[in-house]
Amino acid sequence: MEVAWPLFAVLGFILKGIHQTLFAWWLDPWLQRRANQSLWDDVQANLYFLYTKGQPIEEKRTQVLPFDYASVCIILGNVRFCFTRGRGELNVSLRPRHAPDDSYELAVVIAALDSKDITEVMQLRDLADVGDVLRARLDDLNDAFSESQYPEFKSKFSRIQENVRVLTRQAEWELNKRLHH
Repeated sequence: MEVAWPLFAVLGFILKGIHQTLFAWWLDPWLQRRANQSLWDDVQANLYFLYTKGQPIEEKRTQVLPFDYASVCIILGNVRFCFTRGRGELNVSLRPRHAPDDSYELAVVIAALDSKDITEVMQLRDLADVGDVLRARLDDLNDAFSESQYPEFKSKFSRIQENVRVLTRQAEWELNKRLHH
């Protein structure tokens, strides 16, 4: 096996070079557009209320994401909704239209909006769950992300995000304790 390892490394290097030269420049963006279109179709089917009222954000140049990830974004009122799916996970992040560098996971936004602890927020497994949560809160989200109310709402985020950090550290500690004992 020790003798074969350098051979496999050289072979891998050569195959990667062939892929980059012949296929990556056209195949990777095409596959990414296809994955994004599939996610967009699912967003249209499950979140029709966003699709019909919102404005999709078209990419000028397709960004190739790792693995099988796909991403689409929609602006509705004061909120930019970004949906990312891949490796069996779904992530929904929200950004104020006027502050695009601020990004928050949907669960954190719902916890802040409902004044709940993050542990009390329903886990969102698919776009149908996301639709159920968003449909009833669109007006509240639009108000919370408005330029006038966002600074106050942002302070709620920081408290909830600190709670998330504490819960993450606790989970890491528990996991390490189980692994090392």
